[in-house]
Amino acid sequence: MRRRGWKRPFAGIAVVALGGIVAAWAAGHEEERLPMLVTATDIAAGDVLTDTDVRVVHALGVEDLDLVPADGVVGATAAVPVPAGTVLTEPMLADITAWPGSGQAVLSVDAPPGMFPASAREGAPLLIVGGEDGDESEDGEPIPARLHSVGDEGELSGSRVIELLVDVGDVAEAARAVNEPGTRMALTPGQ
Repeated sequence: MRRRGWKRPFAGIAVVALGGIVAAWAAGHEEERLPMLVTATDIAAGDVLTDTDVRVVHALGVEDLDLVPADGVVGATAAVPVPAGTVLTEPMLADITAWPGSGQAVLSVDAPPGMFPASAREGAPLLIVGGEDGDESEDGEPIPARLHSVGDEGELSGSRVIELLVDVGDVAEAARAVNEPGTRMALTPGQ
């Protein structure tokens, strides 16, 4: 009867060794979690990203996404508005060498209340319609523009800074027209 007793310690050692082998194999075959950037704040189109705008999270199964490298986002420019909590991908960042596009210019306007429709959103097509002098463009036509961004409303004046995307050939006329009293911007259907 004493002969069986010597097998128990060896069986225990074999179970522990087998458990170690299984644990080592599982650790070696675990899927790697990849770092990815998630926005920590709402980001508007044209904003330059800082380290406070994003946070790094690790996830499984994101190998096929066109992720932004975790170390190369600070100083990049957002191409589109990106809400907080969104995973950043390459198409969301602008190639600033191509902004604005060839033949286009960005015009900054201090827009008083009522100058442009409150329902206009970033990317909306607009027409600049002349003010008191009725001076839209050299040929008397409204000047086409696209709303690039809308700043915050001023606390006292109610005005806000907006940015318009216009053709380079129209930028001087558009700048004159938006400074005329009574100039309005009309929201038009997309083209």
